[in-house]
Amino acid sequence: MFRNITVLLEDQMFSTNFLNIATNIAKLSDGNLSGVYVLPLSRTMLNMPGIVDIESFRSRAQEVREKFESSIKISGVKGSWNYSECRDEATEVARQGLYADLIMLSLADGDYKAIDSILLIASCPTLIVPKSNTSSGIFKRILIAWKNTRESARALHDSLPLLHEAEEVKIITFSDNKQEKQLLNSYLTTHGIKARIDQESIDSAVTEYGFPMEIDKVIGDKIIALSKQEESDLIVMGCFGHSRLGDAVLSGVTLQISRNAEIPVLMSH
Repeated sequence: MFRNITVLLEDQMFSTNFLNIATNIAKLSDGNLSGVYVLPLSRTMLNMPGIVDIESFRSRAQEVREKFESSIKISGVKGSWNYSECRDEATEVARQGLYADLIMLSLADGDYKAIDSILLIASCPTLIVPKSNTSSGIFKRILIAWKNTRESARALHDSLPLLHEAEEVKIITFSDNKQEKQLLNSYLTTHGIKARIDQESIDSAVTEYGFPMEIDKVIGDKIIALSKQEESDLIVMGCFGHSRLGDAVLSGVTLQISRNAEIPVLMSH
């Protein structure tokens, strides 16, 4: 159950339904929302008060706090405000996430660099919410993108609280390993979850979309297309990537879906 949810607060998210999704997820398990606002101030900026109007940034943070506290008060959800001034937003969010069951990120501000880093260093699952979506946070039709890897297995396990509440669970896999699908079905059955497993062929997907295209993009597009076809309201998948020279580099499928999915995506690394 998601009893402790860390929510990264951004200036632009209040024009979206991001907090409505967060409060509804918290209500499912009588959870607590920890609103994290990071003001990215370096030591150099702090030492330049005449050039950088720090107080205006702090005033804006106070406005975000008031909106956040008003939102959780109206919803009746327990919550807390956590403000920090530091250079690295992703590291701070991941640190706060050490004490959370779920981290929620909005794409409203379009800061993909921070989001990509959080996805790779977070110690708990991450829920990405696209800027334009109509989700309520009550996920009834869930699509799981399965691959026989540690990351996918963790995402599946992390999503169990949501899968139990779903009316329909569908799994898409590009593997033709029958034993793998039997084990997957058996695992979900022991948790009381009925799922439909569909196998997709990479070759047929490539043929459908045509050459020349990268396989990762083809798979990502296929998953997104299927989510629309099935009218899914959540995608669950493993997050694949690595760090290169201090920057987060997501794999092709992860990148494609995190940027282009029109519904929330729950990822685990």
